[in-house]
Amino acid sequence: MAAAVLLLSACQSTPTTQPAHQAQDNATISAEQARSRANRISDIHYQLALDLSDNQYFSGEATISFSLNDNDAPLLLDLHQARLHQLTINGQRLYPNYDGQHLRLSPSLLNRGSNQVSLSYSHPYSIGDQGLIQAIDAVDGRRYLYSHLLPASAQRMMPVFDQPNLKAVFQLSVTAPSDWRVFSAAAEREQRHGTNLSQWFFAPSPPLSPHTFSLIAGPYHQWQSDEASLTLRLLARQSIAHQIDTDTWLAQTHQGLTFYRQQLGVDYPFNHYNQILVPHLPTQTMANAANATFAETAIDATPSLSLNLHTLAQQWFGNLVTLNWWDSFWLSQSLGILLANKAMIADPSTPAWYQDIHNVYQLDDKHSLTPPEQAVMNSAQVEPGVNQAMLSKGVALLTQLNYLVGDTAFNQGLQYYLEQHRFGNANLDDFIASLSLAAKRPLATWAQQWLYQAGVNRIEAQFQCSNGRISHFNLHQSASEQYPTLRQQKVKLGLFTLGRDTLHRNLVVATTYSGSDTEIKRLQGVRCPDLVFPNYQDWGYVQVQLDPESLTTALLHLSKVDEPKLRIMLWQTLWHSVTRGELTLDRFLGSVFINAPQEDDPQVLQPLLSQLRQAKALLEQMSPNRQHYSQRAMRALEQMSLRLTMSRQAMPEIQHLWLEAYIDFALSHQAKQHLSALLNGTEWLTGVELTPTLRWAMVIHLNRYDAIGAQRLLQQEKLRDSSPQAQMLALSAEVAQPIAAQKRQWFERIQRHNADADSQMLAKLLRIMPHLYPSEQKALSQATAEQRLNELAQLDKRNSARFMQAYNQYLLPQECSYASVARLSRLLNSEPDLSPVTLRGVKQAIEAEQACITIQQPLRQ
Repeated sequence: MAAAVLLLSACQSTPTTQPAHQAQDNATISAEQARSRANRISDIHYQLALDLSDNQYFSGEATISFSLNDNDAPLLLDLHQARLHQLTINGQRLYPNYDGQHLRLSPSLLNRGSNQVSLSYSHPYSIGDQGLIQAIDAVDGRRYLYSHLLPASAQRMMPVFDQPNLKAVFQLSVTAPSDWRVFSAAAEREQRHGTNLSQWFFAPSPPLSPHTFSLIAGPYHQWQSDEASLTLRLLARQSIAHQIDTDTWLAQTHQGLTFYRQQLGVDYPFNHYNQILVPHLPTQTMANAANATFAETAIDATPSLSLNLHTLAQQWFGNLVTLNWWDSFWLSQSLGILLANKAMIADPSTPAWYQDIHNVYQLDDKHSLTPPEQAVMNSAQVEPGVNQAMLSKGVALLTQLNYLVGDTAFNQGLQYYLEQHRFGNANLDDFIASLSLAAKRPLATWAQQWLYQAGVNRIEAQFQCSNGRISHFNLHQSASEQYPTLRQQKVKLGLFTLGRDTLHRNLVVATTYSGSDTEIKRLQGVRCPDLVFPNYQDWGYVQVQLDPESLTTALLHLSKVDEPKLRIMLWQTLWHSVTRGELTLDRFLGSVFINAPQEDDPQVLQPLLSQLRQAKALLEQMSPNRQHYSQRAMRALEQMSLRLTMSRQAMPEIQHLWLEAYIDFALSHQAKQHLSALLNGTEWLTGVELTPTLRWAMVIHLNRYDAIGAQRLLQQEKLRDSSPQAQMLALSAEVAQPIAAQKRQWFERIQRHNADADSQMLAKLLRIMPHLYPSEQKALSQATAEQRLNELAQLDKRNSARFMQAYNQYLLPQECSYASVARLSRLLNSEPDLSPVTLRGVKQAIEAEQACITIQQPLRQ
């Protein structure tokens, strides 16, 4: 891991004294409140002067001008937990009516038409991940500021009508130390230099939603690259600046800008684009207007191309056109990822099938069967970065829509959408209307079926052959009882026959199906196939059930499929059949032992190994049931992964993946001894360099499984590697040890945590949660299981979505039993006020338990 990540722990949020009246509630806006205000006010301008010279509080003077349709009722101006010093409404100085969340503006002081509100205030810098965040670099003591205002935290920095559909012009001036750099959404117009403090004055911004406005200030190191009328900058803390691969960052950005301009037919909407590496964010990145912040934990010295391109695409789909309300947040995010995927395909170094591995329809099971477009009643329901499964579902559905209307119409529709709503707000219906206009066909029914209704359907090829030729071919569609809608969509059918060394693709047919059965008459007389894949090349958003003949062919001959994308999809289909109880786990693993050793594509092998790790966790959860089979299966996986690690020296990426798998599957005494010897240097593997990441993975594994000498190896590794990142990894190893007292200590810290705690403690807890109760440590987990369930509701109320996402994933008790399902179901029924994040987490835990029981039942002892 690069030092840009390693140095994160050297930077910490500065604690500040909170206002005496501060409450625990969050800055939130309801949908009803947002609708009411949007109907009353317009033509909003903010003039904001901020003084950042103090290292505890910042102070501000704000003037808000707006037009009001009526003065029949009070108007709320949002400002979260500030100290107010002066308030003037339309020239009249007043004592503020302020509850710590909103300024209530009396209708008797407001005009129909133009109004002006001025106030001065001060506010502590944020110690969390919302508002104007201050971080002190422990390496050199420098102070850095950056804002994160999503979803309704602009009010933590300034008085504002804090909702996305009230776009406004922002004009900012800033007083800050003279050795700082200051950036915002608009271009700098003037800088007045002083000896200790200087002033920056910015031009008026284009109309922006409050959550897309931003402020970046501090002694950042800057790299700059100019492109025509556009200035590109990359900013990072001084202490990590020498570790950043600047050329790659800026080259990726140039690549993305060129592609998006050509693809969309709409120029980049701002006159500069700054990318800022910051110590911590609640998401990997935040695409503010003209300023994109990247969490140092999410990047390496060399950035992720997909993350960089996705963030850049948000300048069009999140900032040029902004959602009207949070129920369409998935749309802007999914469009950005879809465009980034297309840009990735345009990169010759990326496999042409890259975007398809992001499709999530195989994972769209009962717990996530929700439509992308859902009513969001309050901004507090907006999760950081949106639920990832829902985001992936959105990308997959938009990809299907792209296939349905064709590239030309889809791109033209995007252009219509961006031009019609330029610097305005839009919703899903506006987007569909633009696509319908470009495609010259109505798409409202498609949108209603796919985007407003839950569920994912299944298709299966049903065919009969006579004399080696197809006599009848039917595409059967099914839906669940809970979500019975049968949909129409366009897919490709791929027909294959088995040869000596390969599965030959005989025929590909594009077809549109609807209803329960669609007869494909054009396939009559075609050579009888050994394998039919009815969603070839992944055009459709649909689960595939293989017919019996195709299932047998896939299990025995999957490695003979030439196309990597199809191999991925076949493995996904087989694994999904396991989780549904249609294919036994032992048959799936049997296919793995036959086909996996021949796999030479990392993009195929990586998700397959992820499925094998899931299988390992399931077998450990089943223990002591099916113990005999479990031991034999795990021993076979261990031996296969070691053998392939040793034999793949000529393919470094493949060898590395098998080595990582071997570390995870090394459960026998001999294998654990082998890992210890590799760490000590008394044994080695040809072609393998033990990087710090691999060494720590071995140390954590050996401590988790209580290997002989594991604690000694941990102490040796701590002496060998004392970097901040290594300290966190060492903590993971200690927590993973099956020592009850040690686990209880960290468990209590987790249970006491709340959203106001220091971000560094949150980072530690997020690091250790996956290691506290691993799947094989069932007895240790049971010791605190009831307490976790009893305290879940209160913990949910006190903590952020980010914390609860991790807690629900790793700490909801699961033991692969009907009793566990009943216990979780009782919790679900008894706690109706759980947050959306935790409600979904409990449902997913129930589904995971039911899947484990389903998989366990047919296994041999």
